[in-house]
Amino acid sequence: MTPKTKTVALGILFVLLLVVGYFENMFFLGYATQILAQPSIAIGMVFLHNVITISLIILGMTFYVELVTAFPPKRERELVVLTHPRLFAVIFTAIMLFVSILRTSTALGGQIAISLITLITLAFLPHGIIEAFGIYTAIHRTLTKKLTNLSLLLIYLLFFVAAVIEIGFVRALAA
Repeated sequence: MTPKTKTVALGILFVLLLVVGYFENMFFLGYATQILAQPSIAIGMVFLHNVITISLIILGMTFYVELVTAFPPKRERELVVLTHPRLFAVIFTAIMLFVSILRTSTALGGQIAISLITLITLAFLPHGIIEAFGIYTAIHRTLTKKLTNLSLLLIYLLFFVAAVIEIGFVRALAA
């Protein structure tokens, strides 16, 4: 497979996974109350959501790496992400966490008191740290082309642990 063909295939696969992620997200949000009522189903759904999300990130970053390296011209602007993968991984992770907090706020009605935001942030901090480390690791390893099956397994394991912790905190707050 030529580099250009591989890049196009990655782009198509990315779009297909994006569609799957959209439908999974709509299903999850539509049945959130029923899903969260059953801890084992909730853990499975949150883990599935996390796997789809991190897979989209990895596939998107892989697509970007292939696109920048396969198609000329290779200008310095396009290579900034590849030459500074740690900085980009930190910035991207921070953006993902910020969007996640905003999305939680919107899902809970959009009008949350500051004390409730503080409680939510403190309650979800442990799993947020685990997820942030998983996102950072996935992005950094992908951009440096050091993503192996073992590192991918460990990243997914991090997200499983985060799902268990997250559902534990949701159940504790609901009680």
